[in-house]
Amino acid sequence: MAVTTSGNRFLVGVGVCAAAVVTGLFAPALARAEPYTWDKELFVKMRDGVNLSTDVLLPKKRAAKVPAVLVRTPYDKDRVEWLIQKTLLEKFLERGYAVVLQQERGHWLSEGVYDDYLAGANTDGTDTLDWIVKQPWSNGKVGTLGCSSSGEQQWPMAAQNHPAHAAMLPLASGTAVGAMPGTDTQGAIYRGGVPQNGLWTWWYGDMVPTERLVLPPGTTQEQRIRIRNGYSFQPRPNYYKLREDGSLDWLNRKVDFPTAMSVLPAKDALRVFGGPLTPFDKYATWGPADKRWDAVPSIKGSARPRVPAIHYSTWHDIGVGETTRLFKHLQDVGTKNQYLIIGAGPHCELEEEPKFNNYTFGDLALGDIRYRGRDLGFQKLWLDWFDYWLAGKQNGVLDMPRVQLMVMNGGWVMGSKWPLPQAKPTPLYLAPAAANDNSFDTGQLAWKAPAAGAHSYVYDPAQPTPSRGGGCCEVQAAVDQRPVEARRDVLVYSTPPLEQPVTVAGPVEVVLHVSSSAKDTDFMVKLVDVLPDGKAINLADDAFRMRYREGFDKTNVRMAAGGVYKVSLPNMVTAVRFGKGHRIRLEVASSNFPSMERNLNTGGNNYDETKWLVARNTVHLGGDHASQIILPIVPN
Repeated sequence: MAVTTSGNRFLVGVGVCAAAVVTGLFAPALARAEPYTWDKELFVKMRDGVNLSTDVLLPKKRAAKVPAVLVRTPYDKDRVEWLIQKTLLEKFLERGYAVVLQQERGHWLSEGVYDDYLAGANTDGTDTLDWIVKQPWSNGKVGTLGCSSSGEQQWPMAAQNHPAHAAMLPLASGTAVGAMPGTDTQGAIYRGGVPQNGLWTWWYGDMVPTERLVLPPGTTQEQRIRIRNGYSFQPRPNYYKLREDGSLDWLNRKVDFPTAMSVLPAKDALRVFGGPLTPFDKYATWGPADKRWDAVPSIKGSARPRVPAIHYSTWHDIGVGETTRLFKHLQDVGTKNQYLIIGAGPHCELEEEPKFNNYTFGDLALGDIRYRGRDLGFQKLWLDWFDYWLAGKQNGVLDMPRVQLMVMNGGWVMGSKWPLPQAKPTPLYLAPAAANDNSFDTGQLAWKAPAAGAHSYVYDPAQPTPSRGGGCCEVQAAVDQRPVEARRDVLVYSTPPLEQPVTVAGPVEVVLHVSSSAKDTDFMVKLVDVLPDGKAINLADDAFRMRYREGFDKTNVRMAAGGVYKVSLPNMVTAVRFGKGHRIRLEVASSNFPSMERNLNTGGNNYDETKWLVARNTVHLGGDHASQIILPIVPN
């Protein structure tokens, strides 16, 4: 094998292991299913000479020419449940489709270097389409499929508008969305200019290093199969599989995630584990408008993809806002055959299991979250989608509404576009507490603007407000926020108990009028559903770094003592029915750590600093400084 660092290779020997067998959690089922063949470790050459590790699964009984389903991934092809539902791939095979699994460049047995997010997703994707349509079994039509990273891969490819790219299912793929109208998060790397370090430090550190072991040139398919059967190419888990005490004994030392994220300077968080370099090591030093983002092949506002697509995500997922904004952009420029479906529950969990009849997501009871758009379930929808576009079956799949939203605890709501035309943006104003309010809330959310006032708190970067819920990929994304709300550095604003249900569905904007003793600081917000028993469940969150209030390309704007500044936090989206007796709540703080990078309040680069300042931060209310949250309320 070899190790590559920034393109330099150091070769060592390649061992020969046991005879090739079909392995992996999905593989034994397919090996026993005689109607299928699985040709593993084919090398598909890209335009720059790099070979990508590719598997082809073919039904033995099939037409002479068949459509193909392509899944590109940075993950283990033998662990298909990491890529997409294994039962779904089996159903495609049963229907006569070919299935092509490919590892992205710089991962596992694929050649090349992974030096940027989505490296090669545009050109490698289209080169692979060229290869597929040249196969003797291909009917010339390919559908791309996958969730999370395998969904993100599809958008740069779709932007090329390859004639064989007949349809796509980019599930939970919002983190592929670069700069475009209405979004400036660079694929959810930022929220209002604040880096979301928690998720990305974990993902890059554990999943996609730049430095890795590679094969020497000239290996045969037989050798690659034996090596694949004998070795794992998954990076060593660093910190996400923790002991009960929150620590991990790794390389004879205890390292835990909060400790790693507390390292200063912040750019060195990944280095505390001693693991290989990743693209995030450089991204941690960039800003949201850095010109170097232009070279990262995310899908950008200039793209005009024409590939029919179902944009799918869930309300607590990391890229759901980006998914809706990409859909809106394509809707606004007149792109045809685009559909938006937002469900509820965990990242990429789409199985049609009995538990989804009455599903609990962390501390949030969601009820029945099964897909009801066509009364067929998600798997049937995905199958029908490709049957229509790839196999020419007239199954009525295009008759479904353009926008389909699971309203948490409210059922499915349909619409013709995003945002829903029937959703009315309605402000709730941050206001002082009512005279008869015996709660611990700082203030209230009022339907009318209050008289002028203000609330202040002290933000100390040495004792940041901790993250609780949110983020990505776990069922604990929605949890009771009361332990955080009890802190003195969190402002809490709630409506009185609702006399009738309120349904919210669409983008949520928070407008704050703020001041600070610091030259630069952050403001964080969180939308919360408060149940009659007091349990407070987070629905969405956002952030804003004050230095960017005049634009993300203006990085030297500092706050003046005594100045009051208006900022907008527009990145939250949700759909929820606040029931009778519930309260709508907004939290305001200055950190959400370690999910988001903490601001050290100095006005410096932040990522390369080791000293900090304590800030006194103020939210202004009413009068000329009417701070508010604007909710898209749908008539009951």
